Amino acid sequence: MALGNQFKTDELGGTAFSATYTKEQYPLGTLAIQQADEVVAANSSHEGDRVWVFVKANVELTVNEVVSRVVGTSAFLGTEGVVANTYSEVLGVANHTIAASSYGWIIRRGCCEVLADGSATQGVDQMCVASGRVSDMTSGLEARVIGNALDTDAGAGSLITLWLQLA
Repeated sequence: MALGNQFKTDELGGTAFSATYTKEQYPLGTLAIQQADEVVAANSSHEGDRVWVFVKANVELTVNEVVSRVVGTSAFLGTEGVVANTYSEVLGVANHTIAASSYGWIIRRGCCEVLADGSATQGVDQMCVASGRVSDMTSGLEARVIGNALDTDAGAGSLITLWLQLA
């Protein structure tokens, strides 16, 4: 079933979500759905639909890093490495590099790869919180939960598969 918001993906040969722009190609905050068959075709260990959001990078956004909103600015101006105090400040996870002051798509919901911060071993099915990278949730951090780990990390800087659950 084709969705109306996927025509650009088809025109670009399925690479629309990894394209970056120097101008605001779509309105900031635009959401687009990538169907499960495209997600699995890109990475056979992933599953389910994926929701993307169009953002502007305040600094260079690097692949597999959690992207947070720049507090006090546009709701869709993203940065990384900033502690997200609440779930609502996290915009998503970068699936590719977006240069500073450029625009592009980041993953808002669904299966993705993300870097672990190494502060504690992230186990399968543990809830994850964000602070640039992800770590397991400890008491008092419930408001910062962004998803669940689908595998176990191997220390700081290792990749884990995450089911990202941002609204």
